[in-house]
Amino acid sequence: MWGMGLFALLFITGLFLGAEPLAARECRVFNKLMTLTLASEDMLGYLRTGRNSRAVQELERFLSNTSKTELQRGMQRENLRELSKATNNLIAQQRSLLRVLSIKDRRTAERTSVKLFARETLAAYRRELARMPCQNAHKKGTTDGNLGALPALGQISSTTAAAGSLGLVALGALCFILFERRMTTLKRRRKRHTCNLDCHLLYAEEEAEATLLDISQEGAKIKSDLICAVGGMILLNLPKDAPQVDLSGQIQWCNANYFGIQFKDRLPRDVVKTLAGFRRATSPAKRGIARGDTPPDLEPQSAVSG
Repeated sequence: MWGMGLFALLFITGLFLGAEPLAARECRVFNKLMTLTLASEDMLGYLRTGRNSRAVQELERFLSNTSKTELQRGMQRENLRELSKATNNLIAQQRSLLRVLSIKDRRTAERTSVKLFARETLAAYRRELARMPCQNAHKKGTTDGNLGALPALGQISSTTAAAGSLGLVALGALCFILFERRMTTLKRRRKRHTCNLDCHLLYAEEEAEATLLDISQEGAKIKSDLICAVGGMILLNLPKDAPQVDLSGQIQWCNANYFGIQFKDRLPRDVVKTLAGFRRATSPAKRGIARGDTPPDLEPQSAVSG
């Protein structure tokens, strides 16, 4: 049910985004060039500091998904032809740095970027791009007062704002679904099954009889006369006819002869269900008196002698 709801929400978001106005469609190439600028900055930052290694993957993905022919046509259509040569030089420079990085290492690529004046080239390209914001890209003249500024980034269309709102709603719905699934999984793992299985307990080189009262995938409740401390590690040896699994874990709490442990390794669900099907072995008194055995004295004994 949640999957269908999320699918419907994403479908509506896609329809809404597909209905963008003409002005937004005419800014696509400008936005691509801005993405190229930011990706190149992140790439050079990684070469200098070694942080944010994902910048390399982002730049490679952008370059592989960008057609040079389509980009040139879009720049012609949006009157960005003045940036055509500078864009080609920037892309070629970034491809060269990626090639050096793949063949050599980061420090070699950093030295190569210094030799190619990559930062200066990117700064000049950014200034030229700032002179042609999206809303003025279709005008013949530009003003020098916009140098070093990015007015295009300061204006967000209603379409972008609405798309962002829907994206946040979709993200919230997805987070809620993931949270519900996580809680369901945790409840299933922590579900306690009555076990009542006799076993042997090993603790600090001591061995004692114990009873496995209930069990889950993550831990168990045990009864034993052996005194154990919270934080200690114990090992349970099961009967031969029971599934032979590793039931070692750390003691989480103690209360008289009862204590709870958390397993070192989470148990499979089928093993937990199998162990829950076992019961404590029947005592000889309940099985009856075998031939040749001396019957117990069932006569009540008085607490006070007469």
